[in-house]
Parts: sequence; structure tokens; C-alpha cells
Amino acid sequence: MKIRKKPLPIQKEMCATCPFRVGSKYACLAGHLAESALSDCSRICHSTGSNNGINRRTGKPSALCRGARDLQIKYFFSIGFLEAPTDEAWAKKLKAMDGPRAEPTP
Repeated sequence: MKIRKKPLPIQKEMCATCPFRVGSKYACLAGHLAESALSDCSRICHSTGSNNGINRRTGKPSALCRGARDLQIKYFFSIGFLEAPTDEAWAKKLKAMDGPRAEPTP
């Protein structure tokens, strides 16, 4: 029997120190995070969760990084895998592939 974990929510927008934000003091991490996001898995926002390489404890539940998701969406649209560079197209593709759906946090 396949057990599915509840998908993590996605940050509605990039956090103030997102490595993908222009001028971020953590921009040096963007290349590694981009490679991982495109070849391995979605990334957790470093301003959420615990023990994430930048913050030991944030006091916030884990959520997926908006900057990494935007990068994923743009890439998958550019190669024709998504029909549009949007969260809705991402969710539609996951549904078509019978996968869990994550949505931006309110």
C-alpha cells in the first residue's frame, strides 16, 4: 500500500532573504538550490521549519520555497512540460500525473 504524506504548502511570495531574490545576502546558495530543485525535489523555504542550514528554529511550520518553485515553473514551461508558467498549470500537471497538490499559503 502506498502511503502519501500531506504536501507542504508553498510560500505565497519569496521571503525577504530568499536566495532567489535579487540582492539576497544568501544569493550564493541559489545555484546549488536551483540544481537541486530541478533535478531532485522542491526546496523548503529557509525562513520556515527547523534546522534548514540558515535557521535552527523559525517557529513556523515548513513550507516550500517560492523562489525555487518559480524557477521550477519557468523551466518546466520552457521545455513544454507545463502549459503555462503558473501554479495552476503545475497543479493541473500533478493531478494529471495523479500526484499530491501543494498550494500557496494564505
